[in-house]
Amino acid sequence: MKIAITSPYDFSVPGGVQTHIVELSRELSQRGNEVTIFAPLSLTNIHTLDDVEFIDLGKPVTFSFLGSKTRISLNIFKIIKSIKIIRKNNFDIIHIHEPLIPSQILINIFTNITKIATFHAYSDKKNYVYYYLNFILKFMVKRLSYKICVSKFSQKYINKYFSFNSSIIPNGINVNNFSNTLRTTEKINNTSTKICFIGRFDEPRKGFSTLLSSFIELKKEYQELKLVVAGPGDKKIFSNQINKDISFLGTINQNDLPDLYKKVDIVCLPSLSNESFGIVILESMASASILVASDIESYKDILNKNNYGFMFNVGSSTHLSKVLSQIISKEIETKENIENGLKNVLKYSWVKIVSEIINIYSNEIKTNHRGKI
Repeated sequence: MKIAITSPYDFSVPGGVQTHIVELSRELSQRGNEVTIFAPLSLTNIHTLDDVEFIDLGKPVTFSFLGSKTRISLNIFKIIKSIKIIRKNNFDIIHIHEPLIPSQILINIFTNITKIATFHAYSDKKNYVYYYLNFILKFMVKRLSYKICVSKFSQKYINKYFSFNSSIIPNGINVNNFSNTLRTTEKINNTSTKICFIGRFDEPRKGFSTLLSSFIELKKEYQELKLVVAGPGDKKIFSNQINKDISFLGTINQNDLPDLYKKVDIVCLPSLSNESFGIVILESMASASILVASDIESYKDILNKNNYGFMFNVGSSTHLSKVLSQIISKEIETKENIENGLKNVLKYSWVKIVSEIINIYSNEIKTNHRGKI
């Protein structure tokens, strides 16, 4: 099949949607499909793939929306150019991610090809755009042939505003990429343990300040403790709390992530809200990392409470310090959780998930009598 996959988000920075699209495209391409990604680009593309063409949707601008920093393109000239490319190149199908963002709406309106849409977002806040523009956006939703949500939380969120049937197909992971980094918890040494945070550390909802406060407190007892921060952000916000034992690596290329997991002991996800899934959880499971996460609903759902990792009260640096201290001092056993995670993560393998998505593509193309397989 000839497949166009569109993203509203900047491919110069890491993110769950970007990672999802890259790994989906990789697996589709490896199965002999011709894949083209359309996405905004502010700087260098950190998600490049062999055998997958990339079309730039324009330089993105940054908005603060529902507690997140959203980087999307409003470059109408680049978007129109991309629409012309889609219309000219006889794609069999378009897979639109976050279809109710402006660039994706335009692609939806001005192309007449079978369209699959994936909804990723979740928020516990009211979406006033969806609320006040509901009638118009409902028309856009009706143009979509098939709808997918990445979790029951993203499904519940979108169904607050739009009533439609959708399938839940979760984020996936290339298990083999991360399983090459397998190790045991025997590596943990309470004199030199490394804790890792992956994500946009200056975005409040990611909860980095909770982890930072906990780390500073733990340093009083574990003087050789290290904190590794991978992802974009402004360090100046935390300048009065940063010390020599905190390493900021900046944006990490997706291909380098397995090596990062290999070098750290504990991966911490202290998010406060607005997470529909959490790809870092899957990466941590697959790489046999010790995983510590806040007890927001979506994380609890994936981690099966404490079966695949360890949870702490959201926003509580005190409780986080207690959990981390128990792990570092080996007061609690981590081996069983890691082994459970390694088994559980297999159901999120892209090999399995892409087979399901290809079946949807094929069925929808046949139903709509457009394109060819």
